[in-house]
Amino acid sequence: MKTLFASFVVVALISNIAIAQQHHHPDGQPQHQAEQIQKSNLTNADHLQIAVQKICPVMGGELGSMGEPIKVQMGDQYAYLCCKGCLGKQPKAEHWKTIQANIAKAQGTCPIMGKPVSADMKSTVVNGQQIFVCCPPCIEKIQADPQTALTKVNASYVSFVKAGAQAKSDQLHVSAQGICPVSGQNLGSMGAPIKVKVGEKEHAFLCCKGCQSKQLSAEHWATVQANLAKAQGVCPVMGKPVSADMKSTVVNGRKIFVCCPPCIEKINADPSAFVAKLDAQIAANQAVGDDDSVHEHDK
Repeated sequence: MKTLFASFVVVALISNIAIAQQHHHPDGQPQHQAEQIQKSNLTNADHLQIAVQKICPVMGGELGSMGEPIKVQMGDQYAYLCCKGCLGKQPKAEHWKTIQANIAKAQGTCPIMGKPVSADMKSTVVNGQQIFVCCPPCIEKIQADPQTALTKVNASYVSFVKAGAQAKSDQLHVSAQGICPVSGQNLGSMGAPIKVKVGEKEHAFLCCKGCQSKQLSAEHWATVQANLAKAQGVCPVMGKPVSADMKSTVVNGRKIFVCCPPCIEKINADPSAFVAKLDAQIAANQAVGDDDSVHEHDK
């Protein structure tokens, strides 16, 4: 599945700010069918909202899995659909409930009082964006200074999305590494792997706390390097095959193998983009491996 990985930026919303108390049917759904706002050219603010919403309110599928999401208006609130086929259709109650939970979880706390919020609490809408509050009086305070509240909520969104993206990246790193460089045990076989720093820049995962104070095994570290190179597959710059005996660089804690030294300069110039590309390559190679395993089993 296509996942949206990007460096999200909170952008200033330059249109006039319209505030309205959100109204729902008894089942929690918006009163109106989706009305299309735009088809393309989504902004950074839109992509942040997409990452928070996560699923389509009509089909329930992951946003981005069917191309660029479509921005629509549902009553006072903006939302995003997975495809044109969902335009004009009513959102499903179960999917809308999930979206409300996703928004509240990403927001985390009331922008006025700092208290935890959940999807069953009161909310208001600022410039098409839903904001949950801990109590009704906070709505009046948001109405008095909507931009400050919106900025706080978006900052919470950015932190939440970045944390989620890092967790997914770590999962791919763990699956690519395969084994503990100390014990040689499969990662995950002794609980959640532990992230540590190896040397000055590189991150790796250990199988358990018991390995934290121990030296790496040269044999297991060599296997880890081979696993990482195999999972990566090709140089992210030139697309040529790589192996563990080739040159590499470490950016954002991740080792990236390259086909030639000049590629290191290009990676170092835009490390976040190439770590995202590395993760995409690992995910794609894993998907191919899973398909091969299924086909082999069916023989």
